Amino acid sequence: MPSKNFPLILVTTWFRFGYVEEIMKMKKLNVSLAILVTAVMPGNAQTTVYSDIVGYQTKTISTGLNSVGLPLLKSDLVKTTATSVAGNSISLSGETNFGAKLNSAKSYYVEVYSGTLKGDRFDVDVAGSIAAANGGVVVNPSSGNNTMPVASIGDNLNNASIAIREHITLADLDTYLSTPAVGNNSVSLSDGVGFTESGSLIFYNKKADGTWKKVGNSSDFSAKTIPPGVGVFIKKIGSAVTLTQVGNVRENDFARPLTTQLSLVAPAYPVDLTAVDLGIVPGSGATDWTGGSVATGDYVSKVESGSLIKYTLKSDGSVNKVGNSTDFKNTALFVGSEAQLIKRAKANADLVQVKPF
Repeated sequence: MPSKNFPLILVTTWFRFGYVEEIMKMKKLNVSLAILVTAVMPGNAQTTVYSDIVGYQTKTISTGLNSVGLPLLKSDLVKTTATSVAGNSISLSGETNFGAKLNSAKSYYVEVYSGTLKGDRFDVDVAGSIAAANGGVVVNPSSGNNTMPVASIGDNLNNASIAIREHITLADLDTYLSTPAVGNNSVSLSDGVGFTESGSLIFYNKKADGTWKKVGNSSDFSAKTIPPGVGVFIKKIGSAVTLTQVGNVRENDFARPLTTQLSLVAPAYPVDLTAVDLGIVPGSGATDWTGGSVATGDYVSKVESGSLIKYTLKSDGSVNKVGNSTDFKNTALFVGSEAQLIKRAKANADLVQVKPF
């Protein structure tokens, strides 16, 4: 298995007159180093802090079509224990007015870190949580970003560790670029960001006033979320730019329900993986991957030199692209900074990706 590109500081020990960096080499992570620092308390000989893995990754956004994945996380707003669930409200240990911590203009989600629902995620009902003004977070049962029905949570979250953090948005994505996206009231002269929605590719373009809009809709979509595991296309006008994302590396399994609709998916980790790594092998079960011909097999499409290239899963487990007999199943097609279009013949609502490091 390939090794990661850079070391990551997991533990920083501060002394009164200096510090020691303890570096652990973890396999396959493709992020550069970022140091998490805490102050030394007066009079203390040393303080050891066990931090999240923090780093950054960069990607060149070339003129034309690019695929982008954003696997790094914003910092946790809270990480605590869920004590119970009543309706759409999750009670949080140590919280008395959780809603007061939320910004009504922002969006948030819950990620489960332990127990039977480890890896699942639920969008926060921000207005409901603020109005409740108690020790709970209200989740939105109608959000399409939820990885399982809220009504099915039951007591499965009792005593589970959970984190709550902000979503990444279109406005955030713009700030990751070395030069802001090109805004123009003409679609053909502006930069666009594409999502798959209900199996169709929908682009949002930046306007001259800095807002993000889609054809036929005058609303400003600057706050549109880019949920975990969701990829985007960037259609770049003019000169290439560099995208730099800074954040925490997920240290958790990742629920990834897949439907039969065409989906633009992104990595959950800054790691390059193969089809074999991800368990993409054909099977006859109701939720297995389907191998077959170019017309019938499950496939992945990647952006290569500005064009979409299709890789099909064959019945023998090999992965081929059109016009090429090479087997790519052991090639890292799933790049940690990119997104891939995936089309499956059979849905799998319970798919969980195990942390790969």
